[in-house]
Amino acid sequence: MNDSSGPALGDVLFRRILRNAGLVLGGKLATALLNLAAFSIAMHSLGATQMGVLVLVHGFAQTASSLVKFQSWQAVLRYGSGNTEPARRAEFQAMLRFTAGLDLGSAVVGSLACAAAAWFFGPSFGWPPEIVPLAVLYATSTAFLVTAAPIGLLRLFDRFDLLARRDALGAGFRLAGAALAVALGAGLPGFLGAWYAATVLGGLVVIAAAWRETARHGLLRPDPAGRRLRATEAHPGIWGFAWSTNLMTTLSLGSSHVATLCVGWMLGPAEAALFSLARQIGEAALKPSRFLTPALYPELARLAAAQDRAALRRLLRRGLRLSAALALALLLVLAALGEWLLRLVGGAEASGAYPVMLLLATAASIGFAGFALEPLLVSVERHGLALRLRTVATAAYLPLALIGLGLFGLAGAGLASVFSALILLAGQAVPALQWLANPAPAGSEQNLHYSSGKLLTTRARGGMGVIDRGKGDAGRAGGPAGDH
Repeated sequence: MNDSSGPALGDVLFRRILRNAGLVLGGKLATALLNLAAFSIAMHSLGATQMGVLVLVHGFAQTASSLVKFQSWQAVLRYGSGNTEPARRAEFQAMLRFTAGLDLGSAVVGSLACAAAAWFFGPSFGWPPEIVPLAVLYATSTAFLVTAAPIGLLRLFDRFDLLARRDALGAGFRLAGAALAVALGAGLPGFLGAWYAATVLGGLVVIAAAWRETARHGLLRPDPAGRRLRATEAHPGIWGFAWSTNLMTTLSLGSSHVATLCVGWMLGPAEAALFSLARQIGEAALKPSRFLTPALYPELARLAAAQDRAALRRLLRRGLRLSAALALALLLVLAALGEWLLRLVGGAEASGAYPVMLLLATAASIGFAGFALEPLLVSVERHGLALRLRTVATAAYLPLALIGLGLFGLAGAGLASVFSALILLAGQAVPALQWLANPAPAGSEQNLHYSSGKLLTTRARGGMGVIDRGKGDAGRAGGPAGDH
C-alpha cells in the first residue's frame, strides 16, 4: 500500500459517503416534518389519551417487526456486490432467494406475534374494548415494516434517491390520511386506518422499486449456465452473518420501541403519547447516523480487507469529528427550541415532556458521536463482540428504565437512555481504538469483504489481491491503487 495515496483515498471515500448520505438526508428531513405534522393533527384531534392508544397500537407493530426482522439488507450488500454480472447470476439469485425468504418468514412471524400480543395484553395498556379487534387487524401491517431485502437492493444499485422518496412518500400518505380522518370525523378508528394505510403503501412502494431495479439490471433472468445454487453453497457463512447482524439491530431498535410500551404500561396511554412525541423530537440528533451508517459500512469493509489502518484512522477521525460536531449543534438547537416544538406539535400539555426530551436528545447525541465504532467492529470481523456490547447496553437499559419510571416518571426513561448510551460508547471505543493502534499482523488471512462490485481478499503473505467480479474470477488482480 502506497502511504502517499492515503490522504487522497480518504478524501475520495469520505466524499462518497457524504454524497450517498446526502441523498437520503433530504428525504429523512421531509419525512420527519411530515410525520410531525401528522402527529400534530392527530394529537389535537384525539387528545393525549386516545393519541396514546394510537401510538401504542403502532408501537406494537414496530416492536414486533424490530424483534423478528433480519437485517437482510446487510447480507444483500455483502453477498450481492460482485455477483451482478451474468456469469455470477446464480450466486446473486441464491442470495436474493435467501434474503427474500428471511423477510417473508419475519413478516408472518411478526404479524402473528403482534396480533397475539395485542389481543392478550392490549387491555392492560388501557385500550378500550372496541379498539382491541382493530389492533389485532393492525398487526398485519408488520408484514410491510419488514422490507430489509428490498432496501438492500436499492442501496446495492446506488438508488439512495429512491429510498429518500419512499420515506417521504410514506409520511405523506400518513399526513393525507390524518387530514382525511379529521375531515370525516372518523375518530380513533379513522386515524388507525390512516396509519395502517401509510405503512402498507410505503412497504409496497419500496418492494416495487426494488423489483423494478433488479429486473432492469437483468438479474431476474435465468442463469446463462442453467445453475441454481443454495445460499449456503454459494455464500458460506451467510447464516452466521445474518444472525449476528440481526441481533445487533434488533437490540438497538427493539429497545427503543419497548421503551414506549414500558411507559404506556406503567404510566398510561397519555404519558406514552408524550413520551413518543419527546422521542421523535429528542432523538432527531440520532437520525443522521442512520443514513451515514449504511454508506459507511462498504468503505470500512474495503479498507479493513486491505489492512490500510492509516486510511481507516483518517476516515474514522474525520467521520467522528463531523458526527460529534453535528450532535452537539443539534443538541443545542433542541435545548433552545425543544419546548416550543413540543407545544407546537402537541399543545400546551406536551410541554411537560421537555425534561425527558432533553435527556433523550443527550443519549441520542452520545450515540451519534460514536456512530462509526460499531460499523468498524463489524467490518474487521468483530461482530461477535459488537453484539455482546449491544446486548449489555440493552440489558442495562430495561431495568434502569423500569426503575426510573417508578421513581422519576417520564424523566426516568430518559436517564436510563443516557446511561445505556454511555455504556455502549465506552464498550465500543476501547476495542476499536485498540484495533486501530495495533499494527496489521503479518500473514493474516482476512475473510471476504464485498464492496462496490469487487471482491477483496488479503493473501497469506499480507498482500492484497483484487478480483473484479464484473470480469469474472479470472479478472484482473492488482494492487490497491487499481482498486480505488
